[in-house]
Amino acid sequence: MVMNGELRSSSKDGSRSPASSADQEALVDVPLSFELSGFEPLPNANRGGEAGPSAKWYHAAFHTITAVVGVGVLGLPYSFSYLGWIGGILALVATLAASLYTAYLLSALHEEPDGTRHNRYVDLGRAILGDAWAKWLITPLQYSVMIGLAVAYLVTAGQSFQAVHNNRCNGHTENAADVDVDNCKRALTGWIILFGGIQLLLSQVKDFHSLWWVSLLGAAMSVMYSMIAFVASAVKGHSGVSFDKHSGSAVDRTFGTFNSFGTIMFAFGGQIVMPEIQATLAVPPPAVESMMKGIYFAYVIVTLAYFPVATAGYAAFGNQVNADVLLSVSRPAGLIEVANFMVVIHIAASYQIFAQPVFENVETFITERQLWPSSRPRLMRAVVRSLYVALTTFVAICLPFFADLMGLIGAAGFTPMTFILPCVFWIKARQPQGIVFWVNITIIVVYSLGGLLAAVGSIRQIILHARTYNLFH
Repeated sequence: MVMNGELRSSSKDGSRSPASSADQEALVDVPLSFELSGFEPLPNANRGGEAGPSAKWYHAAFHTITAVVGVGVLGLPYSFSYLGWIGGILALVATLAASLYTAYLLSALHEEPDGTRHNRYVDLGRAILGDAWAKWLITPLQYSVMIGLAVAYLVTAGQSFQAVHNNRCNGHTENAADVDVDNCKRALTGWIILFGGIQLLLSQVKDFHSLWWVSLLGAAMSVMYSMIAFVASAVKGHSGVSFDKHSGSAVDRTFGTFNSFGTIMFAFGGQIVMPEIQATLAVPPPAVESMMKGIYFAYVIVTLAYFPVATAGYAAFGNQVNADVLLSVSRPAGLIEVANFMVVIHIAASYQIFAQPVFENVETFITERQLWPSSRPRLMRAVVRSLYVALTTFVAICLPFFADLMGLIGAAGFTPMTFILPCVFWIKARQPQGIVFWVNITIIVVYSLGGLLAAVGSIRQIILHARTYNLFH
């Protein structure tokens, strides 16, 4: 069944429709996001003479690895400590398979048989489900997650900087009396601002495809700190480790299990920007072919990163493993410092991957409504993006406990956009029959339940930690 998409961003030969206003025309010379703007009249060049969508499959692979592989990989051993060997491995395998399948669905639906391409997640949803669903469901879900991730990344990067500082401060003396306690308690705020400054510079990169080198660096860092976590866990492991149930009440263990399912689900969240990634790909060959090649490569890396870290971390520390396995491996101190810096570099790339769609949509909104002089697009870009980084940094400083809130946002946003909506799109657009239909229904039911349980667990965490929350910590 062909989708009746209203937004025709390209023709069968990949060409783009011309600009509808002089303001848009002027901005094409300095593309805000050439792969999404839809203003270029030629397949491979815009009016300013710059190349149009020209990304290759390996660029898509870099972006996908950076979007999917997150610091959540370091929490997988902790999830196993609640789920056990069998439950943990089954949950990880099933979620990996479901995530790869839904990535394929989004990629296959990106382009209709008549050549229409849906270059944003919300455009795809609008074409299949209609304007109301796109406006009131998909847009709020996508933007709550992308903006929430920006804040969470700022907090996480600040904590990583702080961990390196504290480790160096406390780790180079054998005498506790020699430790400068005040110096080792530097506030998290300064580290968050430092990372915000880094993002302020990176956010000036003009569009998604131009970030390919940032994504490559982020992907490399994610692989490397995963390897460090794996090797350090394997070396540090000791005999006598316990794999018994966690201590505490049955209620605590039950909610810990809920949160563990959530951690595994949230480790596969790149789908919310996959249509935007696919929009950067040159045609020909068909975008779906290049995108799937990139996805397959990315998921090989995901598999090689996730399973060794999860199993080695749990095998080494059992039910005593920390929520971040690197915290369980405190030595060698230098190696852990390197791993934390790698986490920061990867998060810097991930921030940009999830921020670019926000930038593009805000800048398009301003352009279409002629809210900014068309002769100064670079200045508009600098102002919009700097304000976004400043606002997310301010929220991160105010709410350093945002990780608890992010768990709830992830349950409400990541789960539907990664597992549920792609299957709904496929059923509505292609009307599959037989086993394919039931596979999609099964994924919808299982991950709807999983998302609900994870949300309940996150709400409980917020309630339990509410008394310790402090603004501007």
